[in-house]
Amino acid sequence: MSVRSERSAVGDTPPVIDVRNPAGSVAIEAAEGADELDVRVEALDADAEDLLDRVEIDLTPPSDGHPARLRVAVPGPRFFRTPAFAVHVTTPVETRARVAVASADVSARGRLGALELTSASGDLAVDHCAALQLRSASGDARIGTVSGDAVLGSASGDLRIERADGGLKARTASGDVSVESASGTVGVTTASGEVAIAALGEGRLRVKSVSGDVTVGVLPGLRVWLDLSSVSGRMDSQLEDDGPTTGAGAPQLSISIRSVSGDQNILRAAGAPLG
Repeated sequence: MSVRSERSAVGDTPPVIDVRNPAGSVAIEAAEGADELDVRVEALDADAEDLLDRVEIDLTPPSDGHPARLRVAVPGPRFFRTPAFAVHVTTPVETRARVAVASADVSARGRLGALELTSASGDLAVDHCAALQLRSASGDARIGTVSGDAVLGSASGDLRIERADGGLKARTASGDVSVESASGTVGVTTASGEVAIAALGEGRLRVKSVSGDVTVGVLPGLRVWLDLSSVSGRMDSQLEDDGPTTGAGAPQLSISIRSVSGDQNILRAAGAPLG
């Protein structure tokens, strides 16, 4: 299949990227040491082949302190068929990006700046970003590390986050929410999705669930305040014996969970006690 490609220097300021691609794939790779934007658009089917020359690729070089900008927009459906394109962008680290897709999968590799991702049914994957806003209908999302604010929303897709350092807000209908490590202010709202946080540090957690189970692992050495409420779900906590490391004083972590029929489990997470 045919390919279109363009490139541009970016200067000292990380560029800004905007990609819109209904079907196919979008891959953004933040490469250490890169000093230019390189975009490649490949037609993946016959319909896309016919429309490749109509793909909008706007590259604006940096000027007067403004960052370089890239805008990629592919043609939409025609005759009830959606052309599929593969969009690949190589860029310097800390690039800010906004990507909107329908059924296309999105991958963001490397260390990126603030990301805004919108998807209908495509899956989303992010390695590392400074901040994240994500909206998905049925696509699953796999997130590595978010060092700043993370605001995630999904209907039936699962949300899986390895590490949220700057706070997290997640909302789903039936999709599960799984977090390996989190600290700061964390809020999760779901109807029937399962909620699991493996290791929770200092901060505040608020969970609202209807029928989904909630499991939270608390790092050792924290003074914890628990506020648990469920209509018919079972509640279980392993934090009755906090040990001498907790000491006295105000809570370092507050946990508030509200559910109707879902079970609630508060566990002691594996890890070194906090000093």
